[in-house]
Amino acid sequence: MFEIKTFLGSHSYDNTDPFYSKNPEAKYVSLDDSLKLREYIDHRKFTPEHIQMLITIKYKNQIVVGIDAPSGLDLWEASYMVAMDHYLEEKKVEIMYGIDPILMKLNSIDSNLLEFTIMDEWKAVEVYATAVLPEKEFLVAILDGAEHFWKTLIDYKVFEEKEIRETTPKEYPKLMIEEIEKLREKIKALLN
Repeated sequence: MFEIKTFLGSHSYDNTDPFYSKNPEAKYVSLDDSLKLREYIDHRKFTPEHIQMLITIKYKNQIVVGIDAPSGLDLWEASYMVAMDHYLEEKKVEIMYGIDPILMKLNSIDSNLLEFTIMDEWKAVEVYATAVLPEKEFLVAILDGAEHFWKTLIDYKVFEEKEIRETTPKEYPKLMIEEIEKLREKIKALLN
């Protein structure tokens, strides 16, 4: 019942151009658009180690996080996966959403539900997303979305064909999929 999609921040996006405020989807390239994705990855400005992305979430065809939500750097790795790991340990987490002063919060409501929120850290009145969601289904859907992202990078040989820092292994996407599998095992152990 969840639909999770990953969009990558366009290299040509100009935040002063009014076109983009009227057409927010034009700021992004869908992970599922193979032609545009290949062009995006082949672009000279692309680096696999720091990817500006937007993750949209729908639950029962209702938008939880839409195309107009904040984007961020490395959201799968640095925000969602870290948040899930902490959530499984403590049933409550508050973490930076990318590198901007935006927070993502996950709070257990009971054994079946969690509250998901993305909000501005400085202006607490600005809430970008909030929903009460089925805990296990949400966590599994997030892992599925993260796995889809990393498998797509493997399919496109992003870490093999692009220049990366010496400290970043070329098998990095495979290592991230291994981390996803560890999180899946934690979910099974804690929520079954």
